[in-house]
Amino acid sequence: MRIYTPILFLSLLVGAAFGADAPASVAELFATPENLQLVRATDKVDACILRHIEATTRADGSIDRSTERYEETGFVPVRPDDLIALRALLLSGKTYDWKASGGGRRPQFYLRLRFQQGEEIIAIDFCFMCHVLSLTRNGTEVSHANFSPNADLFLRTFLKLFPDDEPLKHVAQEAGLPR
Repeated sequence: MRIYTPILFLSLLVGAAFGADAPASVAELFATPENLQLVRATDKVDACILRHIEATTRADGSIDRSTERYEETGFVPVRPDDLIALRALLLSGKTYDWKASGGGRRPQFYLRLRFQQGEEIIAIDFCFMCHVLSLTRNGTEVSHANFSPNADLFLRTFLKLFPDDEPLKHVAQEAGLPR
């Protein structure tokens, strides 16, 4: 019983502090071996900038969050050398801060990375303000994680894909990346 008490306490503490649904490993982040395999093996990978569409205000002044959404801009293919870098980052446990909470911030995603094999799609949306990524499979959220340990490496790669995107360049400048 003495061994289980500290383990139970630690589990409750971690669950309360960081959210019971927060992943603790790459395998948990991707949720299934099939999701991991799709990201590891597919060669059809592209990316786009997301345009945030604000939620509308109701007549009574309240916010209707169900109207908030993202519009995809045109997708660009990810070059093989960039794909190697992005895949290595996504599949490395060192990329994530597993203990980070959401910080109370609502992510505003800006970039989408899409892995596609047949009808199956894993999409990963990135928020560079709070360093949260959200992973979905065929439009259904699978999980999310904080990628702050390697945010600059993701940014560098995305800048190669979207070199003329002013908001992305601004985020990179604020992060201290060279121009």
